[in-house]
Amino acid sequence: MNVYSKKIIQFITEIKAAIKEILSNEVGLKVRGERFYTKGEWSSYPISIVIYNTQKTLGYFNSEFYELGFHESLMHMNKLVLRNVIRHELAHYIACINYGNLTTPHGSEFRATCEKFGWGKEIYEASTCLDNLNQGSLINESPVLRKIQKLMALSTSSSKHEAEQAMIKSRELLLKHNIDSTYIQDDEAEKMFLKRILKQKKKSAKMSSIGRILETFFVTVVYNRGTDFVYLEILGDAINIEIANYVAMILDSELDKLWLQAQTEAGLRGLTAKNSFFQGLAKGYCNKIGALKKEYKNDTINALMIIEKKLILAKEIVYPRLTQSRSSGGYCPTSDAVGQQMGKNMNINPAVSSSSTCGDRNSLTHQ
Repeated sequence: MNVYSKKIIQFITEIKAAIKEILSNEVGLKVRGERFYTKGEWSSYPISIVIYNTQKTLGYFNSEFYELGFHESLMHMNKLVLRNVIRHELAHYIACINYGNLTTPHGSEFRATCEKFGWGKEIYEASTCLDNLNQGSLINESPVLRKIQKLMALSTSSSKHEAEQAMIKSRELLLKHNIDSTYIQDDEAEKMFLKRILKQKKKSAKMSSIGRILETFFVTVVYNRGTDFVYLEILGDAINIEIANYVAMILDSELDKLWLQAQTEAGLRGLTAKNSFFQGLAKGYCNKIGALKKEYKNDTINALMIIEKKLILAKEIVYPRLTQSRSSGGYCPTSDAVGQQMGKNMNINPAVSSSSTCGDRNSLTHQ
């Protein structure tokens, strides 16, 4: 996952300054603002930086987004190590520009790129593996996450009363976790995480439906376009990201099954009906969750506003140039109504753990 905080934003600024210096002085390219130019004024590429903490390498280059990633641990390492990792990833970037994506990661083209700029073995091998990194352990050991997982499992009970009570309690516990985290003032509590979880050739009503449902789990959602795909990205604290990620895995497969059920039971047909059905599903589920707010006390409502404001500010930091897109197409009120009813009766049971897969343990139930 990518990670953000005030200190990390400062670190990103430091990395960008080093990249611009290396591109100008060592590579001999023109840099202007947040882009560099390879062929005069005709070909430019972004200087896009992310910091992550859940992979076992010090850096990476993502050609889908022209994105350079650096491990959070580099904040505390020798500056020479940092600059060599930067050179290593820039070599991947420039090799991709010059040779395309068909080159082997550390093959002859990569070596030739390094040698062209006088970068020796210390650059070839700069992106070393972090063997002692324990990925995700703090998330998986969280007692809050375990309690929420158990309650969400009960929300699929055959007893309607038991299922509703479990769903309400899981929401209350998740809300309490977010309220408590909001009032903790330190760098760790301030951290926000980003994860790319779904990708499609283009944004669809189903993807939008999933995104809207995920926002009820205290994450903010953005649809980010790469070179070939649209990605659904979620931003929030570590526990919220973990829960929302597994919910998305379930919804991605199960919403198609609900559409097949709606076709059989309600005779729905066509793309307009399908899109309206997915929109209705999200509407019905979100309305059910929104109804719980009527039971909240004033201090809880105020805390919710603070949480929502924190997510808005985080989105502005992570996506400073975010633009809104509007969906277009027809609308079928009958399909919307069927979707709303199914969404209202839908309960989500994710098996939230790093080792689980989206199989029999993950399901939707309807009552």
